[in-house]
Amino acid sequence: MTKDCVDATVVIPTFNRKSALLQTLDCLNRCDYPGTLWEVLVVDDGSTDGTVAAVEDWIRGSRAPVRLISQENKGPASARNRGAAQARGANLIFIDNDILVGPGFIAGHLKSLSLHQGSWIIGRVVNMDQLRITPFGRYRDSIWESYYQSLSASAVQEASGLTAANLSLPAGDFQRLGGFDESFTIASCEDWELGVRARQAGIEILYDPSIVARHNDWAISMDRFCERQTLYSISDVLLFQKYADDSPRAPLVRRNSPIRWKSDSVRLIAAKSLKRLLALRPFRRAIRLSCRLIERLAPDTALNRRAYDLAVALAIFHGVRQGLSRYSTRTDLAGKKRTGLVELPADQRAGQ
Repeated sequence: MTKDCVDATVVIPTFNRKSALLQTLDCLNRCDYPGTLWEVLVVDDGSTDGTVAAVEDWIRGSRAPVRLISQENKGPASARNRGAAQARGANLIFIDNDILVGPGFIAGHLKSLSLHQGSWIIGRVVNMDQLRITPFGRYRDSIWESYYQSLSASAVQEASGLTAANLSLPAGDFQRLGGFDESFTIASCEDWELGVRARQAGIEILYDPSIVARHNDWAISMDRFCERQTLYSISDVLLFQKYADDSPRAPLVRRNSPIRWKSDSVRLIAAKSLKRLLALRPFRRAIRLSCRLIERLAPDTALNRRAYDLAVALAIFHGVRQGLSRYSTRTDLAGKKRTGLVELPADQRAGQ
């Protein structure tokens, strides 16, 4: 380790989330790890909302070891790679620009990496209290929490998938694997894809429930959440294109792809036909209006939940179809044998 090296570099990609990013930086500034032994690299990915000026002002007014890098808009995978390339840390900690951490966050990741040499560490992500104010927010939170309830609340254990919202790993591993795949230009699946390659390289990815961060999410309403699911599902297709049935997103893509008359079951053919009909704009609008009516008349009921499931399922269907169109020359639906990877929380995958 050179004299210029530090224990950890926190890499944060950002695009047009100025207010949320400043809250994230405020939290990092309160971390109790020695300030000379860590740093933060904020990589602005071509923001147009004044992010650069705001972060520069924040840096001047704080004593936190924060550096700012700017690039033209290329997506979060590229931004994370850019930050990692200029990092001085022996270890990399990746978070999103809307992640709020506690004082022991950096120390927690470094302790877990030290105790589990050669492994990568994923921390716990919880929703903000404000999300649970509305019926839709409670629906989202219940789906998210159902995953964590299936795990030990205290023991470090093997993780499924990978999220760059709360992740740490040795910098050497990141360099050896070539970083994130920059063909994923949407903020989705670039972390899952890196996780596939890491496991193929024999790296164990562990979940440590003691490293908790809060998600200062923008997709609070049903409409914004559905918008995000459409974008996520476009990237699901690209991940499927790369790994076919080895992709953890393969089942979702297959359920929402065009009918394969020779191999789809009668039930699946019927489901795909119904989704295609309901995905037409007039029906989508009617379903979302129905969701709003039901949540007023019967909030937090099974009927309310089923309505949300349907709205989210159609957003996912729309995204998969967009992805298949975008990547049509490279997508092979024939597939290959799966490796048995299991999904992370279903927050963004309800109603598939």
